[in-house]
Amino acid sequence: MRKKQISILGSTGSIGTQALQILERFTQKFSVAALAAKQNLKLLEAQAKKFHPRLISVETEAAAQELKKRLPPNIKVVFGADGLEQAASIKAADLVLMALSGSAGLKPLLASIDA
Repeated sequence: MRKKQISILGSTGSIGTQALQILERFTQKFSVAALAAKQNLKLLEAQAKKFHPRLISVETEAAAQELKKRLPPNIKVVFGADGLEQAASIKAADLVLMALSGSAGLKPLLASIDA
């Protein structure tokens, strides 16, 4: 049985961290394709090292550059609205968890539906 790949947008918030806690219990069934967060680099780095996503999206280019220094080169780090849409529409993902607040999640939601 193939593992389901999940993309989590808002991975450092309350819903995102709780979802990752659940996924951690079911590693034989699920893996993480992508993570996206605004700016909590410390937590995002820890999540990346634990779950090994293919892609991570952060809010700013400066945050992306800093995170790239901390992570293995096989994890692609992107930023901004385009980065969020990439995380939402990554081809590897079977499911997308939208844990973003407000209108920030609208374009990524549409991108995930299109994908």
